Amino acid sequence: MKFKSIRISGFKSFLEPTEIDLNEGLTGIVGPNGCGKSNIVEAMKWVMGENSARQMRGEGMDDVIFSGSNERPARNFAEVTIKLDNTEKKAPASFNQFDEIEISRKIEREKGSTYRVNSKQVRARDVQLIFADTATGARSSGIVSQGRISQIIESSLEERRIILEEAANIKGLHNRRHEAELKLNGATDNLSRLLDIENTYNEQLIELEKQGRKAARYRSVGDRLRKAEASLFLSLLNTAEKEFDELETKFEKSKNNVEEAQINLSKNTKSKLEIFNKLPELRKIETEKAAILQSLNISKIRLEEEEATSKFTLNNVLNQITQIETDIKREIEIKDDANKTIANLLLEKDKLQLDTKDFTTKKNDASKKVNELKIKSEDADAKLSSINSEIFSIKSDKSDLENRINNLKEKIKNSVDQKSQFNIAEDKKLIDEHDKKRINIEKLIKEENNKLELIKKQLENKENLNINLKEKKAKIDYDLNVMRADLHSLSSLLGYDEFKNNTLEATIDDIGNLQDAIGSVLGETILAPVKSDSSDEQNISYWKEITAKFEEKLPKGATPIISKIKKNSILDIALIGIGIVENEKTALKLQKELSFGQALTTLKGGLWRWDGYVQPLGVQNSYSERLQQITKLRNLQDELPTKEKEEVTIVNEINKNELELKKFFETTREIESKISLLNNELNDTKLSISSLDSKINSSTILLKEHQNILDTSQKELVDLEKLSEKSVNLPTLLADELKIRNAADQCRNELTDAMAAEQQIRNQESYQQRNLMQINNQKNDWENRKDEAETRIKSLKVRLDNLKEDKSRLEKLPDNFVEKANELNIKIETAEQNRNFAADKLVQTETLLNEAEKLEKSSEQNLASFREDMIKVEASLNLAKTKIENIEDRVYEKLRVKSNQLKEIVNLSDNEELNTSIETLEKTVQRLLNERESLGAVNLRAEEEMNEMRQKIELMSKERVDLELAIEKLKSGIFELNKEGRQRLKNSFELVNKNFKNLFKKLFGGGDAELKLVGDDDPLKAGLEILASPPGKKMQLLSLLSGGEQALTAISLIFSVFLCNPAPICILDEVDAALDDSNVSRFCNLLDKIVDETETYFLVVTHHRLTMAKMNRLFGVTMEQKGISRLVSVDLEQANKIKDIA
Repeated sequence: MKFKSIRISGFKSFLEPTEIDLNEGLTGIVGPNGCGKSNIVEAMKWVMGENSARQMRGEGMDDVIFSGSNERPARNFAEVTIKLDNTEKKAPASFNQFDEIEISRKIEREKGSTYRVNSKQVRARDVQLIFADTATGARSSGIVSQGRISQIIESSLEERRIILEEAANIKGLHNRRHEAELKLNGATDNLSRLLDIENTYNEQLIELEKQGRKAARYRSVGDRLRKAEASLFLSLLNTAEKEFDELETKFEKSKNNVEEAQINLSKNTKSKLEIFNKLPELRKIETEKAAILQSLNISKIRLEEEEATSKFTLNNVLNQITQIETDIKREIEIKDDANKTIANLLLEKDKLQLDTKDFTTKKNDASKKVNELKIKSEDADAKLSSINSEIFSIKSDKSDLENRINNLKEKIKNSVDQKSQFNIAEDKKLIDEHDKKRINIEKLIKEENNKLELIKKQLENKENLNINLKEKKAKIDYDLNVMRADLHSLSSLLGYDEFKNNTLEATIDDIGNLQDAIGSVLGETILAPVKSDSSDEQNISYWKEITAKFEEKLPKGATPIISKIKKNSILDIALIGIGIVENEKTALKLQKELSFGQALTTLKGGLWRWDGYVQPLGVQNSYSERLQQITKLRNLQDELPTKEKEEVTIVNEINKNELELKKFFETTREIESKISLLNNELNDTKLSISSLDSKINSSTILLKEHQNILDTSQKELVDLEKLSEKSVNLPTLLADELKIRNAADQCRNELTDAMAAEQQIRNQESYQQRNLMQINNQKNDWENRKDEAETRIKSLKVRLDNLKEDKSRLEKLPDNFVEKANELNIKIETAEQNRNFAADKLVQTETLLNEAEKLEKSSEQNLASFREDMIKVEASLNLAKTKIENIEDRVYEKLRVKSNQLKEIVNLSDNEELNTSIETLEKTVQRLLNERESLGAVNLRAEEEMNEMRQKIELMSKERVDLELAIEKLKSGIFELNKEGRQRLKNSFELVNKNFKNLFKKLFGGGDAELKLVGDDDPLKAGLEILASPPGKKMQLLSLLSGGEQALTAISLIFSVFLCNPAPICILDEVDAALDDSNVSRFCNLLDKIVDETETYFLVVTHHRLTMAKMNRLFGVTMEQKGISRLVSVDLEQANKIKDIA
């Protein structure tokens, strides 16, 4: 993506919106100290996602908002917007559909920042990723701020490694690794918490099983209590219904009395309404008559106002007519003055035009004479110059000529001697020897590289094997953790201890898939201990080994359950009369055929006993589940040792493979070290070859130069010898020189006079032209005044005619006003009479209405008395009804049935009545309540909670498995990220080192430099050492160089990193501050080369004039008002093109 422009508004000193176009090549930002140049750089970093206020040179992020000046108030927000060209579609997938991406960041005081991409609000992380994908960002190597050079020089070796990480573009890997480590820590903590919760749930499950057994006893008492409460409610309900029937009869009688009183009231009300309905029409008539009278009075007042207004308007019109007549006279005078002035100007113009015609002829004659005299003067000067040169040559001292001749002869001799000293053939022989050595070294390097590639492949195979083994170990560890957790959970859930090891369930060995069947038959007895002796235990249930016989056979279709289990003396006796059938239907059918002590069950559970007891399928049976858990526990105890052996085997394989990996790593480092030494030797050989080539080239050039000197000296010697012979002709030449000089002086004087005359003619012509132009301007002004006067006269005449018409109209109005006033007085008198008649009729009707209202009030009082009696009876009736409803509500609240279902609960038929008294029933209910209370707190949801708890434990087991898998994946991911980071860093180091050497030689004009990783074998932990050897100096550490050399070396490092992954834009903030003119020139040449090789746009903040001169365009930052920056620009390339065209 390419950067197109940046727009700044309210950011620091840039109060007004300022837009900077970012174009190809070098863009300079210049200006005095403190004017706000660096604010542009900080705006770029800020919009790219910089979140450190310290990096913005502030205490808080609100400090980037314009804080006000003496003349302008502070702002409450700042905004910076960058436009990117995305025609190449290199943006992240969510924004890649746009050809242009506009990224903005806006901050409001005390509210924080908001980021938007193409007007859509996004996270700061999204914006940072957009720039990170293009190798840019707030802290990328492409932004070199003030102090960055000194920071590199003074930083530690480990801090310098960050430069390599930027070149390798592994910042994203670091972020991902950090996120993965955070997730790993979080997952580990979650796993620990999950195990604690799972243990807690197992303990709660054991307690819930105890509560379930107590809840069963509670339900038995509850059933008896329900029947007793139903009997009590049935007696109460019957008593309340009888009382309700008596009150209902009394209520009907009161209701009839109220209806008769209601009829009388209706008659009186109807009479009142008839009178009342007449009133609105009478009031309407009275109101209309009053409104007509009011309207006529208002019309009379308006007529009087119109009469006064017409008199005032007439006076105003007369005054306007007088004023317009005066204005017309004034405009006519202006028009006459304009005609006179225009006539005088035309006469003066004609006179000047006649004078101007003579100037053309005079000017042509003067120009012709000047040109002729110029040619004549130049010829004379040329002759004078030629003869003077000849005289000067002859005047040279003869002895001086002899000295020069001798010097030339000596120079010729020296050139011949120096030519004989060059030995190019010997140097070519040395080049051939070094070239053979170079070929041998390259061959050795190739062989070592082949070895290295082979070992790297083997190393990669070993690493892949190591990863596979670790994945297998992770899977085994996961399986072991699951098995151990299940084993622990089951052991805790089953509550195994020394006492329970002797229970019946502990003696059950292999029962196949009969857990549900045996659990349904034996129930809680499987938890009872087995006693081998004949002594009885007090207060404890137990199994006793006895010998029993059971002669009765099971019905046909039922299989004895003991035939399907391993022999067990107690279990055989306990299950001797139990048969297994296929399904519930068969069990119900065969239950009638069972003998004493026999029972049936199915593989899915259930119990059908000989005595009629039935426990159908689907009834929750915790003992069946307990047997299943015992079976699972024993299977886990058998599988665990095998799994642990597999773990030991895989750990041994991993340790063996890691030892082999370590050996491969050591071999790789040895070969790489050997290749590095060979590369150094190869570089030295190439340097020697290059030095000899340079020597041969310089020798060849010097030979040519000496030959040219020899040829030139010999030719000059011949010319000097000829000049020595000419010294005899000097007197004749002096006389000729005097004549030529006089002639030249005369020509120059004539030329000066002619040029002065020509200039005088031109001045007179220019003066005449200015006078003509001035006359034309004055003439146009007077014509405009004349036209404007005529326009105003026309306009005034039109207004005058209109006002005269208004005057004649207004003078006729007083006669009309008298006629209208008379008509209105007659109408007002008639309206007053009509209004009085309507008002009298309205008063009579209102009197009749008052009498009707009195009769209606008397009827209402009678009705109220009857209603009061009816309400009392109705209240008693409602109380009786409420009593019934309350009983029904209590029935539903207590028993959750309707009242008509009470007889079903009590087992009474519809015609049968309950004979027990209410007092007896209340005592029975109280006794059962006391019995239920004696049970204490009971959890009726114990079985449901037990099932929910089992589901939670199962869900948590799955979550624990998922967490353990996630932890292993995270560990594997961190290992892969570290591996990829090391490889990228190694590749980046080689490329940066190569670029660093090349750039160092270009900036210093020679010398050598290199980078080394020191301090640790792991590149991710090693430090970066910088070694440099400027021309003429030995190789030494960066800290031992001079200040200028340190600055140039640091610049070389910065750009070597930048060239590894060129960014679309590079910002340099006063990087050239520590450099002298020659180094600045090299620095600028380097920038030009990088621009040619990459598509990077450079934004350079500088004070150096030489750097400014090298820019393609300049932006100047000024501060016309204190505290407010302003931007001006100039395109130097465009300016140069315009200059070349001109």
